[in-house]
Amino acid sequence: MYHKLSKQKGCDSLKITLNKIESGEDELIINYREMTDEVKEILRVAEGGGEKIPCVCGETKYMLPVGSILYAESVERMTFLYTADGIFQSSRSLQSLELLYAGRGFFRCSKSMIVNIYRIAGLRSESGGRISAVMENGESVIISRSYAKAFRRELRGEE
Repeated sequence: MYHKLSKQKGCDSLKITLNKIESGEDELIINYREMTDEVKEILRVAEGGGEKIPCVCGETKYMLPVGSILYAESVERMTFLYTADGIFQSSRSLQSLELLYAGRGFFRCSKSMIVNIYRIAGLRSESGGRISAVMENGESVIISRSYAKAFRRELRGEE
């Protein structure tokens, strides 16, 4: 079975080719010109990015995909996870989220907040050395002055 799909995104396209094999080892090959956010997302999923975090919204319990989280905030010792679809409460601390998912784009941007850098749509410099990150859903998150330098290094891929 052979599938060929093309996804239009602006003037770029993502060509997807699937080949069903009868025997042998499954293999994923990613050819790319530039390491874009889309390629990074595909790589995260391929590396097991389907991990989910247990949380609640109202009386309903959910298993929230890590990649869907735009940012997390701690308010009065409670952790809230913000997605494009809503706000969820988690029993995990910001520190544990930061440690577990730093390699997946979670970055501490203030004392009480972590942002998913892969879900940032735009950046704007603010007064006092702060950075405003506009998320995919249009909300703004402030990267505080004390974290701004590390944030710039993270975006450049430096350690």
